Amino acid sequence: PRITVHILGRMVYIFLMHVWPFFALPLWKAVIWATVPGILLSVCFMVNTQINHLTNECAHASDDTNFYKHQVVTSQNFGNGSLFCYYFSGGLNYQIEHHLFPNVNHCHLPELAKGVKRICERHGVPYHHAAGYRDAMERHVAHTVEMERKPVS
Repeated sequence: PRITVHILGRMVYIFLMHVWPFFALPLWKAVIWATVPGILLSVCFMVNTQINHLTNECAHASDDTNFYKHQVVTSQNFGNGSLFCYYFSGGLNYQIEHHLFPNVNHCHLPELAKGVKRICERHGVPYHHAAGYRDAMERHVAHTVEMERKPVS
């Protein structure tokens, strides 16, 4: 069944990334093999998630208790329609739809985005979108700069 394949896949990954290198490579190469890919993937993941949530438009949710509205207003899509953004982010550039439909495979998110955007427009819910990585990163940095300012009392 599916769970067996999942567990076997995890075991193969752990073996290839964290066991095999120490038997097949010199120690210094094994350490690099076992750590550098994880570090790079972690940095990529953090960049892709932070630019989707930590912007001036998304970081401050309203007091509205509607779960779905909250998912939309606290997320931002970027680079919709860009194959580079889609593949490099693993589909996380459709963050709004990812939060609304967390169990749906990312390959379906671009199609869902069209309907979600129409529904948001119909109900007056802001649907945040950045043009691409550069625009999303600029919005994130602007929010970070804004966060360092002391609030006026």
